[in-house]
Amino acid sequence: LVPGVLTLFLFLLAAYSLGTELKFETGRNLLYMSGDNIWIAITGKLLPLYIMSLCIFLLYELYAYYYLGFPHLGGPWPILWLGVLTVHASLGFGIFMFGMLPQLRMSMSICSLWAVLSFSMAGSIFPAESMDAPLTALTWLFPLRHYFMVYQTVVFNGYPVAGVWLHVVALVIFALLPLLTFPRIKKALKYYVYVP
Repeated sequence: LVPGVLTLFLFLLAAYSLGTELKFETGRNLLYMSGDNIWIAITGKLLPLYIMSLCIFLLYELYAYYYLGFPHLGGPWPILWLGVLTVHASLGFGIFMFGMLPQLRMSMSICSLWAVLSFSMAGSIFPAESMDAPLTALTWLFPLRHYFMVYQTVVFNGYPVAGVWLHVVALVIFALLPLLTFPRIKKALKYYVYVP
């Protein structure tokens, strides 16, 4: 469950980092410093969060698999790339939610709701395959589900990635989702007026 808690924090911190730019009315300044380039603005804003969260995630994996001796038949490389991919997907989802609802309060609320539902929809409480068909289909909308599927197949059991390639693709899609909302985020940083 620790990776689930870490993804929850990453959802929230990504939305919070961008939302505070609106709350404290520094969004225009951020765009000015980045030369009005939203790519540079978001990268500069979230790079420290990315580096810190990646270090925490990888240190957790090092602690769990090598110090505590959790089984990991897949070896060290799947552990590393799955950690990197999960951090990208989690931050990407948080940025995407902020882009869809460019308000601090609303984007963080949706990220919180999504993160809490992730534990149920990931199959950690009840097997996802045994859920009703609509709920099983909805499990694809939660990054934590894909993390668990890749973890249990590749890292824990040592099977090849080919068996879970759809889940890897889903994590990549979550990482790329913010690209759809960059214009909306740029507009919010330029023109949004914060209402408490």
